Parts: sequence; structure tokens; C-alpha cells
Amino acid sequence: MRKRIVLAAAVFAFSLNLQAQSNAEQNTRLQNGKLLVDQQKYQLAMTELLPLTTGTSSDALAADAAYLYSVAASKQKNWAEADRMLNQLITQYPTWANINDARYLLGQVLFEKKEYLRALNALQTITSAELQDEVAAMKRHYMMLLTDKNTFQYLLRQFSDDATLARAYADKLVSGWYTSADKTQLEDLVRKFNLNRSYLQRTAAIKKNEYNVAVMLPFNVTEQGVQVDKRNLFVTDFYAGILSAQDSLQKQGARINLFPYDTSNDTAQVRQVMELPELASMDLIIGPVFKVNSAFASKIAKERNLNMVNPFSDDLDITFGNPFMYMMETSLATQGKRAAAYAYQAFPNKTAVVVFDSTPNDTTFAGNFRRAYIALGGKVVAYQKINSKSGANMSSALGNVNLKDLGVLVVQSSAANVSNSTVSFLEQRASKVPVLVPSAWLEMNQISLSQLDFLEMYFHYPKYIDPENSNVQQFKRAYARKYNLPPSNFTYSGFELMNYYGKQLQEKGYSAPLKLSPVQPGVFYQGIGYFNSSTGQQMQDNQYLPILKLENGRLLVMNPAF
Repeated sequence: MRKRIVLAAAVFAFSLNLQAQSNAEQNTRLQNGKLLVDQQKYQLAMTELLPLTTGTSSDALAADAAYLYSVAASKQKNWAEADRMLNQLITQYPTWANINDARYLLGQVLFEKKEYLRALNALQTITSAELQDEVAAMKRHYMMLLTDKNTFQYLLRQFSDDATLARAYADKLVSGWYTSADKTQLEDLVRKFNLNRSYLQRTAAIKKNEYNVAVMLPFNVTEQGVQVDKRNLFVTDFYAGILSAQDSLQKQGARINLFPYDTSNDTAQVRQVMELPELASMDLIIGPVFKVNSAFASKIAKERNLNMVNPFSDDLDITFGNPFMYMMETSLATQGKRAAAYAYQAFPNKTAVVVFDSTPNDTTFAGNFRRAYIALGGKVVAYQKINSKSGANMSSALGNVNLKDLGVLVVQSSAANVSNSTVSFLEQRASKVPVLVPSAWLEMNQISLSQLDFLEMYFHYPKYIDPENSNVQQFKRAYARKYNLPPSNFTYSGFELMNYYGKQLQEKGYSAPLKLSPVQPGVFYQGIGYFNSSTGQQMQDNQYLPILKLENGRLLVMNPAF
């Protein structure tokens, strides 16, 4: 009997030792998975973590692994897999310490899948008070992206007490959805959720004899006056363009009153200006120009219902959650979508290969191109990220691609080694496949225009100005007579911004948000407009992207705005 007890004890001790060893291995694997997520090696992380998400692991470890796995899947935009794992996590481990984080991530994943009802239900189960502001911000962001009015109305009925949804729907109404049939519902929303009664006035634009525009720029004003140096030379050029447009509008009967404010690059100064009572009389605010200041000012503009336009940013995130914020630029996301639409319509074969650099901007463009091209019915047969800093051998990236039958090759990188390698690769094969690239390739010293002309190169060129345009030539002469200097690109930018928004105010009147036109030719730019014809919705960034091609040494716009 004693011998059997001793044997049993020995077996028990051995099993404990195996369990401890197993737990140590699993913890090491979990830490490896976390490290791979931190290093953005998401597919490797998913492979490492998947075995830990089963019942053989401890509850806490399995839940941690499932959450990290879901994060990696969502970073890869593998929404279906993230959805599956998060539901497994929430169902099997409802008492996990970080269960609210899992529900929050599930809400984001479901919004990305456009499963709005499930997303809102998932977010409704979050009990953490600390996450409520982030939950509201997420709901607002995705609901403002919703383009189907009937779907929004259905969701509003399902969540009739949700103040965030109510405010977002009211913003959508006054941003362009409003019809006379919506009058009663808008009044009910204003009353029930104690919204600003200005919503009731914003459904119709107010025509005025003159319009007030605040210009918030880093003028660098000191006791000695405006200090102009290389750091803010772009500001003086930009403001000179605004003043030129003001004069031009005045001659056409549109009176614009300009109110310049010096903000330097100082958040405190931006706050001081944005909180001035007099800003309530402004029909539009131009600036601030720096990203942090612009984001900060945007929050105050939203609270005060002030229309604001950022003149230089191409990051659509600056409009996040604020229907009164606009961008003069075509955002990188929109550039990708417009390039995809052009490629799908212009080239007979509906197949694409996308090679893109690892920078955030190039990744944003490429991702939006791929999604838009597929949505139109095209097929992306290869989608490959490269790192120009560690080399750019396009032979390895494109070696297995059948260029002959390809509809379009997209190479999204402004790195010289990428452009050189691509041109060399295509020349060796005498390829005539259409190639869509950034306009920066036109400035590469290592590549001649004749090389680009020979190849079927198309350039997306957001702010292209045709030097042979009569408006450009006339403006250059007048500007040089006045300032003894030629206009810079910032001068043209200032003129186009003020001219466009000044005309919109004159023609459509003041409203908050503004009512803006579909794409139309600019004075110098090829096109400006904020109406998305495919969705029937007014957008917050410029919707036009010029696509150019070299023909016999001359750049031609292939998709002119009419």
C-alpha cells in the first residue's frame, strides 16, 4: 500500500513538472506573439498565437492570445478572422479582465465589415466608463462615413436613445441629406437630445452681401513687424495668393473681408484665437496649417459650429468626427480611389498589380486603390509592399508577373531607386503595360522624359498647373509687376483656395457645414470639387485627381474636369 502511495505521489509530481514546463513554454510563445505584433509582423504573430487560443491553455493565457491574435488579424484587415476570434474570446472567457477591450475591438472590426447593427450592439455591451468617450468617437466616425440614408434611419430607430447617433444623423442631414420631409424628425432630434438650435437654421444657406474669412497662419509677427525668413516664406506667398483672389473676386462682385490672425506654431495661441467671440461672425476659417494645431483648432471649431479649411494637409484623418472641417487637398485615401476609378475605366484589361513602398502615405494610397479597384469589378493579381530604404529590386517584385496581359501596373513610391529600377525593368522587356506612378517621377534626374515618354507612364499629379495655360501666364505677369517676384506654388494654392471658397459663399450662401460644388475646373488647378458622384454625397476633401501622360514630350491631362 505504501509503495502505491509513493508511486502515485511520484506520478503527480512528474505531471506538475510537465504542466509548469508547458506553462513556461506557452508564456514564452505568448510573449513572442506580442513582440511580433509590436514589430508589425502580423501574419507571423497570428501563426505563433493561434495554438494558444485553444482550450489546452489556461483561461487567462488563451484569452490574452486570442486578443493579440485578433489585433494582428485586424491590422492585416482580415476582418472576418478577427471577428471570428473575438467572438470566440467573448463567448468562452466573458470574465476576462480586459473583456471591454475585446468588445471595443469587435465594434471596430464590425464597422469595417459594414455590419453596423452588430457593431453598435457590441459597443453597447461595454461597461467601462473610461472607454465611453472612445466608444462615442468610434461610433461617430463610422456613422459619418455611412452613405446610405435608409440604413442610418433604421439604425437610429433601433438605438433611439443613442445621443451620438442622433448628433451624427443631424450632422448628416445638414451636410446634404436634408429634404423638407426631414423637418419634423430634425426638430425632434434637436429637442430630445438638446442639440444646438442652429441645426434648424443650417438646412438652408443664408445669402449675404459680404462674407467674413479668418486666416490663421504663422505670420511670425513681432514688435518689429512680420519677420520673413525661409521658415515662413511659404506663408507670405500663400497669403499673397489669398489677397490676389480677394481682389479678383471683388471685381466679379463677390466681397470677401479678410481677418488675418498670427498663430505661430503655438497651440496656446491657436486656442486664444479660436475662442475669440468675434470668430462667431466668420463664415470660414483658413488654417491653421500645422497638423497638431489644425487638429486642436478643429475640436474648438466643431464645438462652435465654425467652418474651417486646412490648405495643405492630405491626411483625411484631420476631418475625423468634424463635419465643419474641409481639406483643400485631395487626400491620399481619395487619390487612391480616384486613381483606381481611372485605371478601371481607361484600360481594357481589368487586372492590376500594385507595388508600394512601406511609408504610411504610400501604404494608404495603395490600400485605397486596391479596395476601390476590386469594388469596381477589377482584380488585383498581386499586391506587394517593398522597402525602398533597404533596396528596390523590381525584378524580384515583378519577375513572376505577366506584363503582356496586365491591365495596369501601379508603383506607388517616390524613391529614386524604385523609379530607376522600375524603368530599367520595363525597358529591358520593352513593356508597353500602362504604369501608374506619382508625379515625383517627372522630377527624377536619373530618368529622362524621353524614357518616360517611351513607356506607357501615367502620373497622378494632385496640384498640376499647366505652364502654358493663359490664366497662369497672365497671373505670372501681373504678380511679377506687383511684387518683383514670380509666384510660387504656394501663391497659386492661396489663390485657388480663396477663389473657390469665395465663389461658393457668393453662389450658395453661408451655411454650417458649407454647401460646396461638384468638381469643376479651377483657375490654375485642373479641378476642384467636393461632391462624390458615385455616392451622391458631399465630401470633406477635394474629389478630383488629375491623371497625366507624356505624349511627344508634352504632359496631357487624361481626365479633364468639365
